[in-house]
Amino acid sequence: MPRKANGRADKNERGAGDQMPGGAMPAGASPSVNGMPGMTGGGGSVPGMSGGGGSADMGRDLQPPSRRQCGVMDVHRRLLSTSAEYVAARSYLENATTQYVANQQRFSGVAHIDVVVHVVWKTAAQNISQSQIDSQIEVLNQDFRATNSDVGIVPAPFTGLVADSRIEFRLATTDPGGNPTTGVTRTQTTSTGFSTDDAIKSSATGGIDPWPADRYLNIWVGQLGGGLLGYAQFPGGPAETDGVVILHSGFGTNGTAAAPFDLGRTTTHEIGHYLNLFHIWGDDGSGCSGSDEVADTPNAGGPNFGVPTFPKLSCSNGPNGDLFVNYMDYTDDRGMVMFTNDQVARMEACLDTVRTDLNQGSGPGTALPTPAGPVVSWDENRIDAFVLGTDRATYHKWWDGAAWGPSVSGYEYLGGVCMSAPEVASWGPNRLDAFVLGTDHGLYHKWWDGSAWGPSDTGYEALGGVCMSPPRVATWAENRLDVFVLGTDRALYHKWWDGAVWNDFEYLGGTCMSPPEVVAWGPDRLDVFVLGTDNAVYHKWWDGTAWGGFESLGGVCASPPTAVAWGPNRLDLFVIGTDSALYHQWWDGTSWSGFESLGGICTSAPTVVSWAANRLDVFVLGTDSALYHQWWDGTSWSGFESLGGICTEEPRVTSWGADRLDVFVVGTDGGMYHKWWDGTAWGPSVTGYEALGGVISDFKLDQPAPDQLPMPNGTAEAVLN
Repeated sequence: MPRKANGRADKNERGAGDQMPGGAMPAGASPSVNGMPGMTGGGGSVPGMSGGGGSADMGRDLQPPSRRQCGVMDVHRRLLSTSAEYVAARSYLENATTQYVANQQRFSGVAHIDVVVHVVWKTAAQNISQSQIDSQIEVLNQDFRATNSDVGIVPAPFTGLVADSRIEFRLATTDPGGNPTTGVTRTQTTSTGFSTDDAIKSSATGGIDPWPADRYLNIWVGQLGGGLLGYAQFPGGPAETDGVVILHSGFGTNGTAAAPFDLGRTTTHEIGHYLNLFHIWGDDGSGCSGSDEVADTPNAGGPNFGVPTFPKLSCSNGPNGDLFVNYMDYTDDRGMVMFTNDQVARMEACLDTVRTDLNQGSGPGTALPTPAGPVVSWDENRIDAFVLGTDRATYHKWWDGAAWGPSVSGYEYLGGVCMSAPEVASWGPNRLDAFVLGTDHGLYHKWWDGSAWGPSDTGYEALGGVCMSPPRVATWAENRLDVFVLGTDRALYHKWWDGAVWNDFEYLGGTCMSPPEVVAWGPDRLDVFVLGTDNAVYHKWWDGTAWGGFESLGGVCASPPTAVAWGPNRLDLFVIGTDSALYHQWWDGTSWSGFESLGGICTSAPTVVSWAANRLDVFVLGTDSALYHQWWDGTSWSGFESLGGICTEEPRVTSWGADRLDVFVVGTDGGMYHKWWDGTAWGPSVTGYEALGGVISDFKLDQPAPDQLPMPNGTAEAVLN
């Protein structure tokens, strides 16, 4: 594949042959939209693209600490010296963890933990706001899913250690009695402050009793003395004191949160302990003989404070030194940004052994955005597939974990006369948003809200525009949708749903020769890829504040780009070259790699999915129209394996859990066919497929919308059984 030099360049600095020229949307390009021709129903017109008692008095409120101090080891040593039950429980857990990690066991999907925040206050300032509590929950979900925007500060030698724990947190909605709750309790106290003696955890000593520790993560927030930022109890301790305690000025990101502990990382750190992580230096003082029982964290001589400069050497651990950017060190909030793979394994072992009841259900989760496409999964063992029938209407079928709905070969009719295959996104459980182009080349939308299709079973909401490409969609937060299309000038346009209203199309420039490809690897982050007039890949990005200009990533490409993100600030890009081989390049958080050839003679654009950090699965069609698969296991590429079949459309793939793949193709009879990887073998066989019926006219994502398509005669008649 011919390559061009990489390099970030503003689009206005390129020569005429290289640049993606801008220009206003052509006058008159937007029709008067009074409903989508051939689509019943539809929303309105969107023109154009245009307490008492207590512990010892701690004195008046103290100034926020300037140096991190965690009390977990005080609690740990006290329990070791006073509780034989704790000693036995800790021994059991370490043995179970060793076995669990060695067997590479993992719960499926994403663990969800219900949280209750106990606010214990004396002064009004200590009675922190709901907004401050919400900000902390948001930080936890970003940190534990490795979608925090500041993960980019990880030094290059350590970037491969960044791991997604697949753990998410939510404020409890039901209290121990089964009643609705906000997940927050508020207790007024006469105590001026608390220490590591657990007084804050009991109503008899000026605090508040916990909710059942097997079902809830109890977090107490209040005034702590002696420079203490927080402390946790390791798993295995008494249920009546199980949980974490945080200083109110070290909790969340607003309200009383005070620098340098105002980014919510104290709670991330303490929950790490709660899930069985030790400090990275092994708590042996300033020696080098301690261990955090984690293989991939370098041995360190002691805690790091502030924000060190890389490399920070100790214990003969050069050239890279201490992993001071880890959440389990003592740096300031802005200096700790990651868990490692082996730390994640310990936390997962904790949830699968002594804290099994704490996991309130597994599923794909919401912190890592779910990729959009004709096939999506919003929960464990749940698949929703969308196609166009021969009448150009949208049809839907689903797998609910037990059977295909509405039947093995049946489809649900959703109406419309569509000029593009459905592009579907899911921003939450039991939520689907589908986008198509109408015969007027306008953008249309329908949605499933968990109980019914909106605006009706067969109706669509008109979102306007005259679009020359199928829509591409990304979602990076609950109730957030970002849609990208090409206009009649082949420039890139963007509109978004912010949870309340649709915003008008925004012009992003360029002259694009392929539909856009969009990826969201974290909150308020978007990366868009297109081909330019030179058939090279171009990239622009939204960083949460502003759009970056188009940068050329080189190549001469024979397919639109396909991209995926398996972690924060990580992008993997795939194209077919002029020699029909598969090519790949990646962004590692610092720079683009340039293209590498993965071989093959491919007759379809690649489809790619990632079900774990540092894992990629790519599917293409070969010259024999069979399905071929190649994967990256974190160390090397596998080479292509043949999965059989005679396929007439590019494959579509989704993953609803770890080591799970579901692939869909169209056969020579126009029907949909399905095969799956269950973690051990391909089903129904290596080269076999499950027939799902139908006669499908469009399942592709890479084609421009056609200028004209035949209209169905009479009323829209379902042609998919």
